[in-house]
This record gives sequence, C-alpha cells and structure tokens, in this order.
Amino acid sequence: MANKRDLKKYIRTVCGDLAAEIITAYHCFEGVDSKTVGTIVGEIAELQCDTLAKASVAVDKSEKSARAAYKALTKEFNEAVCKIVAEMNAAMPAEARKEMKEAAK
Repeated sequence: MANKRDLKKYIRTVCGDLAAEIITAYHCFEGVDSKTVGTIVGEIAELQCDTLAKASVAVDKSEKSARAAYKALTKEFNEAVCKIVAEMNAAMPAEARKEMKEAAK
C-alpha cells in the first residue's frame, strides 16, 4: 500500500466483500442460519472498525518502524479474515458447498 488512504480503502473493500458474500449465500441457499449470518456480519463490522482504528494511529516517521507496523497490522487483519472465512464455510450447508465447488470447475 502506498499510503494510509489505500490501506483503509483495502480494509473497507475486503470487509464489505465478506459481508456481501455471506448475505448473498443466506439469500441464495436454504439451510443457512440467520443468527449465524448476523454473528458473522457483526464480526466483520467489528474487524473493520478495529483495524481502521489501528491504521489511523500515528506511527514513528522512520521507515523501518512504519514498515513493521504495516506488516503487523496486515498480518493480524489477514489472520482475522481467514478465521471469518472458515466460519462462513462452516455456516454453509454441505450441498451448497458441493454445488459451488462444481460451479468453480
């Protein structure tokens, strides 16, 4: 990322896409629990707010510390995204997962 604006845009885009995917899956496939969808969307919103708040913190101007802060933030964000994706996959019925795998081929 070239600057904080790009980083924040990336965070918002990823979180928005995750929320859109789980909501779309809820409306397209039977068997997806609405409470689970609500919980996952809440986790996504919390992730976005927390990560944006961490990205807004002023960092020491030295290139080395800024780079280390960026790496730590993106690593933490990506790990949280992987956890949410795993929860999204678990929320999907087995038939829907099979159908989506076949469509991807």
